[in-house]
Amino acid sequence: MVATLLTRGPLPRADVAKALDVSRSRLSPEVGHLLAKGMARETPAPISTGGRRGSWVVLGDSRFGVIAGADIDVSGVALVLMQLDGTVLMRRTVDGIYPTDPAATMRAIGDALKSEIKKGGKVLRAIGVSIAADVDGLGQVCEPPPTMPQWTGVSIGEYFTKRFAVPTYVENDVNVLAIAEGARGGPASAHATYAVVKVSSGVGCGLVINGSLARGADGYAGDIGHVCIDPSDETPCACGNKGCLEAVVSAPALIRGAESAAHGGESPVLTAMMQDQPALTLENLGEAAQLEDPTTTAILRSAGRHVGYALAGLVSMLNPSAVFVSTGIRGAEDLVLSAIRQCVYERARPAATRGLVIGTCQLGRDDGAVGAAEFACRGLVTIDSATGAP
Repeated sequence: MVATLLTRGPLPRADVAKALDVSRSRLSPEVGHLLAKGMARETPAPISTGGRRGSWVVLGDSRFGVIAGADIDVSGVALVLMQLDGTVLMRRTVDGIYPTDPAATMRAIGDALKSEIKKGGKVLRAIGVSIAADVDGLGQVCEPPPTMPQWTGVSIGEYFTKRFAVPTYVENDVNVLAIAEGARGGPASAHATYAVVKVSSGVGCGLVINGSLARGADGYAGDIGHVCIDPSDETPCACGNKGCLEAVVSAPALIRGAESAAHGGESPVLTAMMQDQPALTLENLGEAAQLEDPTTTAILRSAGRHVGYALAGLVSMLNPSAVFVSTGIRGAEDLVLSAIRQCVYERARPAATRGLVIGTCQLGRDDGAVGAAEFACRGLVTIDSATGAP
């Protein structure tokens, strides 16, 4: 039942019973069990339909405890505390560290978390960690991340579990995003099989198939960034190959292309931006696109088409009902998405695209820690189910 509420949000008892395909009488003791544990509560229905106002089943608030979420990326570390019902109580960055030092980073996250827990007087129930790296089933970084190779072999899950004596759930950032996109009645919650693509320092794809995260035999499912999209392209990729999707559409690749255009005088808009700063950012590309700069528009449309090439194959093979994309290019998401849609619809089988939804992620670029907390909430449900709770 908790899994249903995590996916769909607060519901009347009748809707919970319908979703679980059980009778109201069968549901009642299960609701009572969760109420007694504090994992759920009942609140008055938000809208009265006449007569006595009914009640809705809602997941637990801070009286049950809090779930922590941490997002580790080459650009920095973010931390949140969240209630089981999805309310974010605290959001902060962890200052004074550089994520390429794993020991110092984990220690700083732990110190910040300990301080926030003590300040709020809350009970910590679980920790979720999102990291831009491949992670094994034990919460250990198993392959050298191109942007943070120092994390190879680091047992993140073991560290936080030992320090805080609560379960810790560690996962690759895009897999975390895929789970979080299906939470709280968001757009992905209506789909059992969908893909989430994240374009940042690399390019990744999280796959949810029949309601479950697909990790593959060794945890590398969805590694779309290293699909070769052009064998003739000599652009080197961090993986050592050439012609990879990540080599031409990752954030560093897009910025390199934009800076080259600025230095070459191809874009007066980008050239003017570089006069005030040493390097361009994704935010600059978004601003230039909003100004309808032809060069920037061409760069972003090309990136969208390349992502579309890779996604067309994925759509034909897996037949997801939806694909959600996160680019972090504020102000230009629609431009990139339009190019992706056009390419996918042109190149994938019509039977696979007839009902396909291609949209943007509900979580923004700065919400990785929220996604990590959502991922930990799912972990708590797994534990609860294993002990016989609904």
